[in-house]
Amino acid sequence: MTAFQALLPLIIIVATALIVILLEVLWRRPNRNYLGYLSLAALIVCGVFNSRLWNQKLSAFQGYLITDNLTVVFSFIFLIATALVVLISLKYIQFQDMNYGEYYGLLLFALSGLLIMVSSYDLIVIFLGLEVLSTSSYALAGIKTKDQKSSEAAAKYFLLGSFASALLILGIAFLYGFGRTTQIPGIILGFQRESSALSLGLVGLGLLVVGFGFKIALVPFHMWTPDVYEGSPTPIAAFFSIGPKAVGFAVLIRVFHLFWPAAFNRTTLFWSIWVLAAATMVVANLVALRQTNIKRLLAYSSIAHAGYLLVAILAEDYSSLLFYLSVYLFMNIGAFSAVIALSRESHEYLELDDFRGIGFRFPWIGAMMTIFLVSLAGFPPTGGFLAKFYVFSSAVDKGLTPLVIIAVLASLVSVYYYLRVVVYMYMKEPTTSVIINADNPPLYLVLFLCLYGVLQLGLFPGNILVWIKQAISSLPTIMSLWP
Repeated sequence: MTAFQALLPLIIIVATALIVILLEVLWRRPNRNYLGYLSLAALIVCGVFNSRLWNQKLSAFQGYLITDNLTVVFSFIFLIATALVVLISLKYIQFQDMNYGEYYGLLLFALSGLLIMVSSYDLIVIFLGLEVLSTSSYALAGIKTKDQKSSEAAAKYFLLGSFASALLILGIAFLYGFGRTTQIPGIILGFQRESSALSLGLVGLGLLVVGFGFKIALVPFHMWTPDVYEGSPTPIAAFFSIGPKAVGFAVLIRVFHLFWPAAFNRTTLFWSIWVLAAATMVVANLVALRQTNIKRLLAYSSIAHAGYLLVAILAEDYSSLLFYLSVYLFMNIGAFSAVIALSRESHEYLELDDFRGIGFRFPWIGAMMTIFLVSLAGFPPTGGFLAKFYVFSSAVDKGLTPLVIIAVLASLVSVYYYLRVVVYMYMKEPTTSVIINADNPPLYLVLFLCLYGVLQLGLFPGNILVWIKQAISSLPTIMSLWP
């Protein structure tokens, strides 16, 4: 297999995005579903080529883009997430008066940014991928042009995102000054020895964590998340909750898989991340208790889960982190899909009071929403329970018991606001007449797939765990990357 074939998934996505935008310009039709189906076809073809890259370990552009097993696993997470978002968008963009063909093109461009970021050990290439993702994301957040909240979400996302990018570039500059390279393995080699510039390297690595902390929504870099989730179209909010978060952790895996075993002095950075994880779990769950808007509640839920995932970085358990992200993909997109199912033309039911009594009026939607929320809370036999169990148990084995106690207590707090929604659905008398558009087969397909994923990964996780552990075990050492 050649390096060109390794680039095929990325080429397919970018080419399809360009074709979608050209078709929108040259062949305008009232119904843009054909562009959605074209995007889905490209995602399926991309998945086929991506599966053929397993165990290939190819590179292109003199090693600046690489294809290893970690790339393959994360690429599948991104492809599945994007495919599910496309499916729930087919009717949504018509119902909510945002029927623009460039919607799918921007979504594919954002995906291409994710694929670039996960396929490199070079910080400049990772930053270029981040900018492709960010630029597309800003446009997607504000694509609901007739909604003032959507425009505000795009503006806030752009301003805070630009600030985070500036910090990230500053961190890369410091790391280049420290290691005389932008390649992650070469930089990490500098931490293996005592150096007068060690403080420069630690500051640079800290700024790198801050920059990606914005993307994965760690406290105190989370300020954008609730407002952007609330103002963005709901399918795009679902995409934001998976794509940027997963790719941020993919980069952190590449950095800390090499850093923890090699660093001469890692204490300062370790405790900084420890504090970030604890603050993220505690603050997000406490603030979520006061939320009455479902999208804002899910935004703070997303922040809290970033804290749980950061525990896995500290525990050096990247297999559990990948499993957690796989489960999170299904339960979070499932929850957002259930919110979309409870909508009608030009209106969405997003306030907690709107959910009064809908569990009996719309039993299938209510039951699925309940399962997704229960999984997010971490109840067995769902995948959310196993995901938290694997992360917390590995952290205890690594001596992180105090952090795990904080995580468990924070998770117990989250039970209140997740089950509060269930209480409103089944134990409160309705005060408003909820009318929904029931004719949405792609959306119900996504709900079923997410339900299957949550229960399958909770009851029979063996197959995917084997696959994930093979991907993590194949990660290279510093010397193999930087002899």
